[in-house]
Amino acid sequence: MTDRLVELQENVRKQERNAMFGRVAAGLVHDLSHPFKNVQNNCRLILKMHDDEEYRELFRRTIEREFAHIKRVFEDLRNIARPMPMEMFPLDLNKLVVDVAESMRSNAEAAGLSLELDLSDEPAFVQGDVFALSRVARNLVLNAIEATPPQGVITMASADADGRVELRVSDTGCGIPQDRLVSVFEDFATTKRQGLGLGLAISKKIVDQLGGTIRAESTVGQGTTFVVALTKSGPPPAAV
Repeated sequence: MTDRLVELQENVRKQERNAMFGRVAAGLVHDLSHPFKNVQNNCRLILKMHDDEEYRELFRRTIEREFAHIKRVFEDLRNIARPMPMEMFPLDLNKLVVDVAESMRSNAEAAGLSLELDLSDEPAFVQGDVFALSRVARNLVLNAIEATPPQGVITMASADADGRVELRVSDTGCGIPQDRLVSVFEDFATTKRQGLGLGLAISKKIVDQLGGTIRAESTVGQGTTFVVALTKSGPPPAAV
């Protein structure tokens, strides 16, 4: 009976490993097939339209965009295995949110969504890494875009909360069931039908490194809010 139990446990572990590898493989195929297809199609067209200066510029932009996407997928996989290097200094969260909103507005509009801001009146300084924190904000906005049907609204807000500064990203999407909220920050966990589901996992790792917290609040059919809470900081010397 003991030998049989050991055998059954080993079979369960093998099935879990195979399921994980299957999810990773399927996610990679989904996340990389679209950019590779775009690169392939544009390489075919450039052979026919190499004399068209306007198309050559479009080709350059397309290739740069798709390779940036591929690089981001590989970076996500690498960052799951090891912490990201951080350069900590005081930064204005409001300015960072405005910059991220400007860079993501075209994505929201392409999906038929409105991206709105609701920022605190005073500068909201936190101790953090501007690149890493920008990545968290972008991941949350991308997640909201993918979860929200056309005509919906995504709101990026900041607020002072008991000595901490909160970044809130809300959407009017489908919401997340309560039984799945507890696992949304786990590696390779996703509520989407396809993809690796690394955005939220990496966001949590970054926020943990910054000494903050991140949580999700959601109501099915009404939307989801992700809340990042960071330690409040004084302004940098230049701001003073």
